[in-house]
Amino acid sequence: MSATVSRQRHAADSSGSSVPLTASLLRLSKHIRYENLAAGLSGGVISTMVLHPLDLIKIRFAVSDGLKMRPQYDGVVHCMKTIWKLEGIRGLYQGVTPNIWGAGASWGLYFLFYNAIKAYTQEGRQTELSAGEHLVSAAEAGQFEKEPPVILKGSYDAFLKILIQRGFVPGLVGTSHAALQFMTYEGLKREQNKYKKMPSESLLSPLEYITMAAISKIFAVAVTYPYQVVRARLQDQHNNYSGIVDVIQRTWSNEGIEGFYKGMVPNLVRVIPACCITFLVFENVSRLLLGEYH
Repeated sequence: MSATVSRQRHAADSSGSSVPLTASLLRLSKHIRYENLAAGLSGGVISTMVLHPLDLIKIRFAVSDGLKMRPQYDGVVHCMKTIWKLEGIRGLYQGVTPNIWGAGASWGLYFLFYNAIKAYTQEGRQTELSAGEHLVSAAEAGQFEKEPPVILKGSYDAFLKILIQRGFVPGLVGTSHAALQFMTYEGLKREQNKYKKMPSESLLSPLEYITMAAISKIFAVAVTYPYQVVRARLQDQHNNYSGIVDVIQRTWSNEGIEGFYKGMVPNLVRVIPACCITFLVFENVSRLLLGEYH
């Protein structure tokens, strides 16, 4: 127990010696660049503005219970045309304000802390961060976005603390989706620049950023989506399950591997465009604000 407390109160510096937590936090704060906050916020706001009508249409279909008092739609295009005809552009953007605030703040804080943690980890090193370090940096950024954790002796200790604080399964799934996405995205950028014989942080084309964002999102969703299916089935009041293991066993027995990926394609259709827009805007706005746009 005393060793655990000691780790929680101290963080290791680059030479391996322990420094007070406040000093470690000060080191981290030196790497905070508010340009990243502004760029992340811009990405979240723009992607929300572009895609909000699709979210609205999804909600309209969800509440369409067949009653005559509610509008009836034959499909997505018909729904959009009907809203436009009856309510105009304002109709397509009903409820957009809270979505803008939520997405903007969430992405802004995430990119702010992710880039600060990356720079903190890179401090004093000549070598690039490994895939595992990108993974942990993204996981820590997700925790910072909600509640700053105690910085422990190394990134992996902090990652373990995140899992302990949230509970193993919720913590693992809650942090792993974004962590896997950012790890894959950073790896693709690094390999593309290596292929082009350019520095690892060189500016790429919009198409390259869009492609990498899409691939990284697909990978993260493919890995973590089965948990969403299991969770949804546990919450389904039409079936009685004794727990997570029971859901997994019955799903596998009745439907095979496909059962764990039901609904994934519609989910990807919704989230991939938002991810691509957000990352593309962030990469360009952050470089513009930081004076790195060449």
